[in-house]
Amino acid sequence: MGKQFKFRIYPSKEQEARIQKNFGCARFVYNYFLGKRIEAYKSGQKMMSLNECARNLTLLKKQEGYEWLAEADDNSLRYALRDLEFAYKSFFRSVNHAGFPKFKGKRETRRSYRSKNNIARQSIAVYDNEIKLPKLGLVTCKVSRQIDGRILFATISQVPSGKYFVSVCCTEFEPVPLIKTEAEAGIHMGIKTLVSLSDGRRFKNVRAFEKSRAKIGRLQRRLSRKSKDSKNHEKARLKLARAYEKVTNQRNDFLHKLTSQLVNEYDLICVREEPFSERAKNTHYSKYAADAGFGTFVRQLEYKCNWYGKDLIKISNWHPSVQLCSYCGHKNLALKLRNSSAKWTCPNCGEQHNRAVNAAVNILNEAKRVRRDKPEVKPDESA
Repeated sequence: MGKQFKFRIYPSKEQEARIQKNFGCARFVYNYFLGKRIEAYKSGQKMMSLNECARNLTLLKKQEGYEWLAEADDNSLRYALRDLEFAYKSFFRSVNHAGFPKFKGKRETRRSYRSKNNIARQSIAVYDNEIKLPKLGLVTCKVSRQIDGRILFATISQVPSGKYFVSVCCTEFEPVPLIKTEAEAGIHMGIKTLVSLSDGRRFKNVRAFEKSRAKIGRLQRRLSRKSKDSKNHEKARLKLARAYEKVTNQRNDFLHKLTSQLVNEYDLICVREEPFSERAKNTHYSKYAADAGFGTFVRQLEYKCNWYGKDLIKISNWHPSVQLCSYCGHKNLALKLRNSSAKWTCPNCGEQHNRAVNAAVNILNEAKRVRRDKPEVKPDESA
């Protein structure tokens, strides 16, 4: 099992210059071989493979005028070629509607490169307040947790606000399963109340962007009035980037605390398998859904349940959990997913329901039915 640990680093001026050089070299290699592949396609030649690109990169470093490529971390250039190969495969296989690979711009505010760990030399190692990285040496690092497992590679990145981070990818990570509580919960997600549980508990949405929207709008207007490539433009851009970064940190902190609490308290968690990408196309709903972070919430629940031995069941998005009465099973067609009252009374049995909590109970019941009716996979005796 793998896990990533992300820390903030504080490089010196010399280390920062080397990091920027690695950013530039990795971007150049990606763009250079993307151009070569496009030229080969237009001339009717066979497309260059990953191995051919790697051999040409070795020859390119020895050519006059390209000696500066040898100053960069060699692994970062190889990973750039792998990223290009992955982008091509995603395009031809139509993975997640991936478009044709694009050239990387020099003015991009989010930059990164990867470096592989040499196990024999321990080129990447994490200490109390420092991290050892190839071509950089010991870099001051805010290590907030202990590294578990064997380090495979590290990704050095710079966010739009100018801060530097390192993400350490580890394998052979064996988490300790949490204590079983025998508790079960169905989850209904909404805008005002982010999570409503089948046992009646409710957690309000933090609405991080909504609270900072006025400030972000003001900073965007200030940025639009500044002349491009000026110092004042860069200062205004940094202020806007820090405001967006604060919103992201607030949302992620809230979601991590909430998902960790749910995984600790419940052994079975049930959610709807909703198409969040389709909801993002709704102009009246997309900004509220993005601010809530529904997709991030489900993703965190999924991998945390996998880590700590808990069960997560997703039911079909077409299940009418909002319209069903959890007591008698009557389907109230007058209720819609949204724009309906928070409370309603079943016309069949007269039971009063909270719309979100009733939907969470129906999600839990449907998940139990799916698990009960799912056929058991017997081991192959002939193997």
